[in-house]
Amino acid sequence: MLVHLSNPSCLMPKFSVVTICYNESNLIADTCESIVSQKYKNFEWIVIDGASTDCTLEILNEYGGAIHHLVSEPDAGIYNAMNKGAALATGDYLIFMNGGDRFANADVLDVVAECPSGDIIVGQLEFAGESVVRTFPLQLPAGYLLRHMLPHQATFFHRAIFGRFGSFDESFEIAGDYEFFVRMIEKNKASYRYIPKVLAVFAGGGMSSSSHQRALRKRENHRVRWKYFIRYRFSLKAWRQQFRDFCLKE
Repeated sequence: MLVHLSNPSCLMPKFSVVTICYNESNLIADTCESIVSQKYKNFEWIVIDGASTDCTLEILNEYGGAIHHLVSEPDAGIYNAMNKGAALATGDYLIFMNGGDRFANADVLDVVAECPSGDIIVGQLEFAGESVVRTFPLQLPAGYLLRHMLPHQATFFHRAIFGRFGSFDESFEIAGDYEFFVRMIEKNKASYRYIPKVLAVFAGGGMSSSSHQRALRKRENHRVRWKYFIRYRFSLKAWRQQFRDFCLKE
């Protein structure tokens, strides 16, 4: 099934900026400032807070006039929270600009709005505090996602793909965004567009970056690859991970 959505008239697409956060008092203001400073104003801002116990909510309340939906309640993990945000969205495209991450500059939404096309629009990603910018192919080669990830911080998703192909799989703890990309692009052939400009800055230090989560990340990535890439199942790497997972269950 192909979606291949587009906006041929280029008429002021509406964006839904979704911010997921929990105890982000040190960084949430940077995220907020990058959102409210966007020159392009046809967007809604949805904040899903996981019942923060620090000063995060106090900081968010300072931006209350710009936030269209603010939900603060316990959740069942980051992908449960992201699904809550997606369910509230009414824009043509969604971007998940979560706590600590930020738009690269005030022109990002203008750049994407120039004439959006594609189910998934990906830009470059800068790593905060480093002179590192992650770039991506103009066109995705076959099987690209078997070895590479795409960044949700610099990705705009057409809202229709959530309705047609489902939302984030909440059974994952840290690889739900990877599974979502693979399911959309590899299984459902969602169309892809690349913008060769830095769209977002990644704060780093997230759950999937912590050293004690590396084994979990490997297990979850393996689970995605085993499900969607048949040739992966015949690799030595796959069977090594199968063996590790089997030993964990014993």
